[in-house]
Amino acid sequence: MRLIIKNMVCPRCITSVGEILKQHNLDAKYICLGEVELTKEPGKVKLQKFAEDLKHTGFELLDDQKMQLIEQVKNLLIQKVQSGNVDDHFSVSKYISKNIYKEYSSISKLFSEVEGITIEQYFILQKIEKTKEWLVYNEKSLS
Repeated sequence: MRLIIKNMVCPRCITSVGEILKQHNLDAKYICLGEVELTKEPGKVKLQKFAEDLKHTGFELLDDQKMQLIEQVKNLLIQKVQSGNVDDHFSVSKYISKNIYKEYSSISKLFSEVEGITIEQYFILQKIEKTKEWLVYNEKSLS
């Protein structure tokens, strides 16, 4: 069973969600940013308790397909930026279409309606945050 989890943005988030899974005796095939694949489907009550504990730590289990799609887009872009490997001529639309297998225009429209900004603006904001992180931790300089 695949779960989409909102607000997972860094490796520490993966660790935190992993700990919550252990507390609820849920086994995961894998945990990555915004996504968990469980080895078996938990009961409704167990899943509800897991969702409540996620909320207490700032995460949110998404069940609405539209919100799941938006979180997938965000997570793809965050992972791309965090990799530090964004080419000069990187195409956000091609990257998302290639990884989500849906028409970009419909994804973009939904994203803008829900988030209030375009996918490209979101991507730029993520790149700015990564640049600030590099500067704060002296990993890179302005030169």
